[in-house]
Amino acid sequence: MTTIKDLTEQDVLGLAEGEPDWLRDRRQEAFKAFADMPWPDTRVEEWRYTDPGRFDLTRPLLRGPVGDARVGDAEPRSGGIAGALEGRWSGYGQVVDGHLTRATVRARRGVVLTSLATAAHAYPELLRSHLGSVVGADEKYAALNLAAFTGGAFVYVPDEVECEHPIVVTVEATADGASIPRVLVVLGRSAKASIYVDHAGDARQTVVEVVEVVVGEGAVARVVTAQDWGPGVDHVAAHTGLVYRDGHYHHIEVSLGGRTVYVRPDVRLDHPGSNGELLGVYFCDEGQQVEHRSLIHHNASHTTSDLVYKGALQGASRATFFGNIKIEPHARGTASDQTNRNLILTDKARADSIPFLEIENSDVVRCGHHSSVGQVDEIQMFYLESRGISREEAARLLVFGFFAEITDRIDLPGVTETILAEVEREILSGPTALMDQRRASK
Repeated sequence: MTTIKDLTEQDVLGLAEGEPDWLRDRRQEAFKAFADMPWPDTRVEEWRYTDPGRFDLTRPLLRGPVGDARVGDAEPRSGGIAGALEGRWSGYGQVVDGHLTRATVRARRGVVLTSLATAAHAYPELLRSHLGSVVGADEKYAALNLAAFTGGAFVYVPDEVECEHPIVVTVEATADGASIPRVLVVLGRSAKASIYVDHAGDARQTVVEVVEVVVGEGAVARVVTAQDWGPGVDHVAAHTGLVYRDGHYHHIEVSLGGRTVYVRPDVRLDHPGSNGELLGVYFCDEGQQVEHRSLIHHNASHTTSDLVYKGALQGASRATFFGNIKIEPHARGTASDQTNRNLILTDKARADSIPFLEIENSDVVRCGHHSSVGQVDEIQMFYLESRGISREEAARLLVFGFFAEITDRIDLPGVTETILAEVEREILSGPTALMDQRRASK
């Protein structure tokens, strides 16, 4: 069985069977870049906090059929943000073990939700223009995905079309092995859509994923990527938006499960007047390691961005946030800000928060960063308990209040209630005795 570690060019050509020549050539170019780059280790700055050795690259690659042989009407998930919609969606796609098994569109006016294999033939110009334009082959895992993606979904919302309900793509891990899914979302000029990419599954699986979003001129994309994996899943991913003139990219990253999760939630503001908002919620439990490494790239004048990430940790877990705002010399009149807060619930949890600024232009409206790592305030806990509230309920209320800065800003159906329900479940499954600040300071 082929594994990620021993992937060859012949394997890539096998995955390209039935695809047009231009896509096969693009895979081969990406494979050459992939083969020329060494596997990262902890000596590489990008992997200083998460050991790449945690990802099992010897698991067999899960291969699906060529084209759309398995696409059908599978039942939608009942849980997660997808289930919370209770059938109120404009489109639904189901990616199982890296391969699209369901694709249904209710919205009309040219909205497309199909497999990448179908899109390569049915929408060749769209796919050729955008596939790999946001996340290319300049990094080992990204190059691997572009060379050897086993399947995935293509979402297209035409010019000036607004989707009433979210378009949902679920990414599910049901079999042991390795999967390489890819999701490409393209919004045309002045289009508006909410896109949910909901991850779940409890198999022993290594997932190398790319979600790339192209936001057209004046378009508005509200994208949610949620990870609620089981403890056997290791997930490395790039979730990136490219925003054209006067476009708006709102991204919410939710990380609640998985053994090891390493995500790059980036936004490229390459055109004047483009805007990016990045929100993140993560909750780490026993044995989990989660890293979010974000780049907000101001590559044009009069661009704006705002990032707020908050995480809570309990048990022997670790979370890392590395956020970089980069403002190019030619990007005048930009405004940007980033905030990362971490709440430590037990004495074995650890959080690293590293904000970073690269400002190469003095003509900046504003640019700042804020970060903290702290514990539950025992005085607040005592106050709530003295009012007859149990310690577990007091902890739940304080954690909910901690995340409210983000959840209050989410105006999307099914998202806030799902986040709070999962956070509550995590709290109740964890230790009832939270860290005492007075003991920890001794």
